[in-house]
Amino acid sequence: MKKIIGLSFIGLLIVALSAPVYAQLEFKASGYFDTNWFYYRNIYQTTGSPDSKHTGLGPIYGAPSGATTQQLPSGAIFNKETSWVQSRGLLKFDAAMGKEVSMTTYFEMDSTRWGERKVGRNAAGIWQTDAAAVEIKNLYLDVAIPYFGIPVPMTTRIGLQPFVVRRPMLITNDGAGVTLALKMDPVTISPFWFKMLQSGTANDAKDYTTSDDNDVLGIQGTATIGKLTLGGYGVFYNMRSYPLNATTSTYGLDPSFKSRMYWFGAYADGKAGPLDMKADLVYDYGVVKPAAGQAYRDVDYRGYAARLGFKYPWELFEFGILGAYGSGSDANKTSTTGLPGTAVANQSGSPGGTSYKVGSYVIPPGSEEPPGFGSENGVAVFYQSAVLGRQPDFSGGSSNVSLNRGALGGTWLSRAHVGYKATPWYKITLLGAYIGDTTKHGNTVGSARKADGSLRDDKTIGWEVGLYNEFNVYKNLNFNIAGAYLFGKKGLELFDSTTGRNISPKDPFILGTALKYTW
Repeated sequence: MKKIIGLSFIGLLIVALSAPVYAQLEFKASGYFDTNWFYYRNIYQTTGSPDSKHTGLGPIYGAPSGATTQQLPSGAIFNKETSWVQSRGLLKFDAAMGKEVSMTTYFEMDSTRWGERKVGRNAAGIWQTDAAAVEIKNLYLDVAIPYFGIPVPMTTRIGLQPFVVRRPMLITNDGAGVTLALKMDPVTISPFWFKMLQSGTANDAKDYTTSDDNDVLGIQGTATIGKLTLGGYGVFYNMRSYPLNATTSTYGLDPSFKSRMYWFGAYADGKAGPLDMKADLVYDYGVVKPAAGQAYRDVDYRGYAARLGFKYPWELFEFGILGAYGSGSDANKTSTTGLPGTAVANQSGSPGGTSYKVGSYVIPPGSEEPPGFGSENGVAVFYQSAVLGRQPDFSGGSSNVSLNRGALGGTWLSRAHVGYKATPWYKITLLGAYIGDTTKHGNTVGSARKADGSLRDDKTIGWEVGLYNEFNVYKNLNFNIAGAYLFGKKGLELFDSTTGRNISPKDPFILGTALKYTW
């Protein structure tokens, strides 16, 4: 099947490139720059170890991990304020030959923290600069496929390209692949194939005979009906090596497990009467299996997420409400990593049990959905905010190596906001939200325990309020100031293993700025 798909894509490419084109080259350049400053307390991503070879709690269950021990009880910055600055630059070049052919090259340059001590990727802010921190984000070719019997306008994109499937909810990534677009107004259908991992040995030796490739196949479609855009998608991740963990082998894969995962979703955007509406429903289904010869039990994945939001513009005001829900795991049924053969997270609640089911909504390895969901739907502490972006938050981690809960899995959100366009160049928005916990026999981000040692199950994470200030300084230059405070409840309490007691952290808060320039 994979050979047939590959040959089909190659055939389409040959046909596309065989047509003569008589057009002049048009060269375009565009870019983006931002700088963020953050000042905050007791906010940590629930990043975790992707396998049992490491200590700490992991990405499925979502409790705080060893990777953030400084922010946990007895840590150096627990209940203390933290501040840092970061920057990002993007530079994009497009070389178009008429409307039929266009090549895009996209570079990214990041400073994760001004004054960072590491070198290389994401470290442009080292002292004296001159860092090797320029990344090739995208490198792809867009081709209009000539008519050859199918009376439908078709285009194809080949190369290192954005891979986006319903950005706020599921997948935002970049990778090597081929996508098609078939436009049959009012319907657009787009099948795709991406290569996550090519088989090989340590140091990428030229031995590609082992069947450990990781491939992504799927299709998504949209239709415009009146003032509504309706969409649906199906995505299949065939991971013959799982998780993708650079610490377990030189090549960057772990042959101990394999996984086949599916995501199916539908959504609607647009006008519902006088209201702007967004609605989503997505379901994940699949399994993680041990490699041949291992006696571990399979782990089944069954999770879902949904959201529904409305905005009502009235003169200079905007009113909005949003509800979102992500199913949570049962800590008596899954480990902190969700891998076969690993002990369930709530070991006191289910002694001697091993992981066999993950009920949490999960997102694919490599997806940058955590900030995607938060930036459009969140407030500013628990989820990320649109006006700040790339900020510290409580979203799940390990997104580059394994299935994880993202931002929404194990939580639910009820939010309201009101915005006021005070002047043509200034908007102020007040937000309030309730954030709940959907994990069973444990908490999504907290790690509190009962007197018998079992994990405590709390339903409330907290109440959050936030204030956004957005300034349009010049046509392409914006400056934002945002602050938020989370009144934490029992779902945020942590277990201190050094004292054997539960500790309530001071309420988390954040104050941040974002300077953004596009050209």
